[in-house]
Amino acid sequence: MINQYEVPALIEDAIPELRKPLHRFPAVFHVYETMTCLSNYTRKQLEEQNYSVAGECLEVAGRLYDRGNEVVKGAIEQHFLPALSCLPVPDGAYRIKFYSLIPASLYTLFIQHQIGDVPQINKQ
Repeated sequence: MINQYEVPALIEDAIPELRKPLHRFPAVFHVYETMTCLSNYTRKQLEEQNYSVAGECLEVAGRLYDRGNEVVKGAIEQHFLPALSCLPVPDGAYRIKFYSLIPASLYTLFIQHQIGDVPQINKQ
């Protein structure tokens, strides 16, 4: 299981562009801020239609969700997915491309966030 202390290093390894932003705060102790940083970067890549980089970000989030402990999963559910689920979708082609990038393990949760049918989780 991946714990919250390993998350920043795993993100940095997969997405070197986030190395500097993740070091602006002691991310190793703030998994929620780390997820916010990843979600902001992912959103930016999607807005710029840089699908290959956005796909890498989503892949990392999916791996973290699949292999993460409850704290890591909670951070993804409470910070990463809500940030992406409210991203405007300008047209059908964009929607198809965007949705095709979402890992299977996150897809149902993503859709639940979009329709507002997310069970309330106690924040840690």
